[in-house]
Amino acid sequence: MEPQSIRSVVVSPDAEFRAGLRAALQEGVRGVSNVMEIALPYDQIGTAELSTLRERDPELVFLDLEDDPALGVRFAHFLADANPRRRFVAVGPQMGQEMLLEAMRAGISEYLPKPPPREMLYAALERVTRKLAVAPGDARRAPGELIAVFSPKGGTGCTTVATNLAVHLHRLTGKRTLLVDLDLELGEVAVFLGVQPRFSFMDMIRNFHRMDADLLASYIERDETGVHLLSAPFHPEAAESAGADAIRRILHFLKQHYDYVVVDTSKSFSAPTLAAFEQAERILLLSTVDLPSLRNLKRCMPVLERVTGAGSDRVRLVVNRYRADDPISLDEVRETIGMAAYRTLANDYEAVSRSINTGRPAVLDGRSPFCRDLMAMGAEIAGLTPQKNGKHPRLNPLLKLFGSKQEALAHG
Repeated sequence: MEPQSIRSVVVSPDAEFRAGLRAALQEGVRGVSNVMEIALPYDQIGTAELSTLRERDPELVFLDLEDDPALGVRFAHFLADANPRRRFVAVGPQMGQEMLLEAMRAGISEYLPKPPPREMLYAALERVTRKLAVAPGDARRAPGELIAVFSPKGGTGCTTVATNLAVHLHRLTGKRTLLVDLDLELGEVAVFLGVQPRFSFMDMIRNFHRMDADLLASYIERDETGVHLLSAPFHPEAAESAGADAIRRILHFLKQHYDYVVVDTSKSFSAPTLAAFEQAERILLLSTVDLPSLRNLKRCMPVLERVTGAGSDRVRLVVNRYRADDPISLDEVRETIGMAAYRTLANDYEAVSRSINTGRPAVLDGRSPFCRDLMAMGAEIAGLTPQKNGKHPRLNPLLKLFGSKQEALAHG
């Protein structure tokens, strides 16, 4: 039985390039069929072209980035969000390292000069088609990991930790990362990222009956850090219609489309919070070392045990705003609540406060003690091995190709 052809589309206003690519595919590449050509600049692609793209669902996309590399990379991001299995081959002028890194994050694994030499094009297509052939067309990606950040007391820094952890996981691994604000009444994640979302989690609930990858992409905000955001609703009363079952199904759906889903929960055992606990592979239980926080923490432990199972290793205690000279020691914390601290995050009021007020996550600068502790925790969660000095985790091998620039980005 003949293997099914890989469906491809070329996006380029350059007729000569499109004709050359057609000829190259016909003469030297088997198993790739060109199902569509878009002869428009990126800023003129409209509803009709996007509708046809959805219908034909190409697995391989050729992008001409000669005229507008930045907009072309954004278009690649959009197409990758709609179908994470898509592969991209792009052509264009020489790019700077920062734009190349962004292109890689969009899923552009092959970038060639324009016009590409035939031998170079065929070698790139061999690599891409081999990757596409690894899994059959109907194979499903492994579900991602959901990390719920929870505290039974307000003001302990849950939103700060959730936001910075999501940003760091994405920068560290290059994997698709979604930050979900599940404090549906008074969530503030969008403020911490400095974005103004168009849609919210409640829009997902109302339209979930027709949700697919394309529609999901329209509800997600993409922050400049590369992290995707699903915001809390703008008006607290909108959260009243959020049922646990709908939230549970949505979180399960999101795990099918992202490698990491970081959820900032509310500060109570509400239906959304319990749904997040049920779907979470990891629950970061956040506390500060003060009597009110520890008292609330001790009171919530029986509920957590009922939801996750007694002694569950999914629940990890993270002590935020930690100082070595705190009157209450970590040993006393362990004796009080029956759980040892998994990680401590240093008390760094100035750096964290500045990041909140500017809408720029602190981890983007990476210099403060808080950031160093959070980055170490993120490296462990991602399963990456720290270097001997314990400060800078080992990066994804692809990102290491741009080591000097990546290091500069990591330190602002």
